[in-house]
Amino acid sequence: MAAYNAYPQLNPQTTAGNPILGGASFSPYSYQTAVPIQQPQQNQSGLMTIMVSSEDEMINYPVAAGVTVLLISFNLGKFWLKSTSTNGVPQQPRVFEFTEKTTLQPQVGAVTREEFNSLNSKIDKLIAELGGNDGKQ
Repeated sequence: MAAYNAYPQLNPQTTAGNPILGGASFSPYSYQTAVPIQQPQQNQSGLMTIMVSSEDEMINYPVAAGVTVLLISFNLGKFWLKSTSTNGVPQQPRVFEFTEKTTLQPQVGAVTREEFNSLNSKIDKLIAELGGNDGKQ
C-alpha cells in the first residue's frame, strides 16, 4: 500500500504533453491522489455515568480502551472512576465517598439580619438626636 502524500503526483504518462514540462498540452486529469490512511476514531462523548448497586457490579462493568467511566452507588454512598489505557489495560479504580452537607457555612464578612437591623436602629437614633432627617443630604 502506498504511503499517504498530501500533494498530488504527476502522472508520468502525461508529463510529455505538459507545456510547463516541455510538452504541448496539459490535462487536468493528469494528477493522481493517494487515499489517506484512516485513523481510529476516539470517543468524544465525554464522561459516561453509570448507576451500580454493589461493588461487585462496579468491578465487573466492562470499560472500552481509552475510556473513563463514572460509576455511582447511592446505596453505598460511593462513586468510582474506572478507566483503561488506550491499549486496553485496565487501571486501578479510584474510590470516593460522598456525604450530604446539611448546614451552610456563613460567608466571611457576611452580616446576619439581626446585626443589620441592630445597626439600622442605632443609625436611626443618631439621626434623631442630631435633629432628624429633613430630606436633605
